[in-house]
Amino acid sequence: MENNERTIKLGLEHLLEDGHEKIVYGALKKLHINTRSVEFDDFLQEARLVYAKAYVRFPQDLQENDRQFHGYAYQAVYWRVLDIIRYRQKEKDVQAVELEDDEKQEARWGHKPSWVERIMSDQLFQEVYKLCTPAEKRFLKACYVEQLSGAEIARKEKVSRQSIYKWRKAVGKKALYVIGKGEDMDYTKALKK
Repeated sequence: MENNERTIKLGLEHLLEDGHEKIVYGALKKLHINTRSVEFDDFLQEARLVYAKAYVRFPQDLQENDRQFHGYAYQAVYWRVLDIIRYRQKEKDVQAVELEDDEKQEARWGHKPSWVERIMSDQLFQEVYKLCTPAEKRFLKACYVEQLSGAEIARKEKVSRQSIYKWRKAVGKKALYVIGKGEDMDYTKALKK
């Protein structure tokens, strides 16, 4: 049968003949997906469709190259299911990071911040950021955006923790000035202390 005469339907029929479904189950088994897995049925259906697509795409004659087709179909199923697993894991990781970010913000605010608090905080960040030296700007980004600890920032910037404490104190003074708590102090004097 020529390659252009093959269809997905014929591929699915071929899958059910002569125990070819072992190829699909073998690929799933190699990926540690068994019948007790929660998503087994989803992966099995996807694997069957991939087998049928491999049947259509196989460039050689199936009658003469049956063993080569088995390897071709097995690899196609294995790679596709592995891609799905990786994609789902990546999604879970992103959701975990987003959840972690919400938890960090809750810890900082004492509750989950409202959109008004976030905007106010962002405006404060922008105003303080404008007043900072380049080193303090890196500190502010690492602390506020990346939410790193002092030790992590020191490692990242390759400076001592004392330098981090100095930057934090300077940024704090600038933040107080921006907030208005330092209205009675001269800005330049506040920075020199």
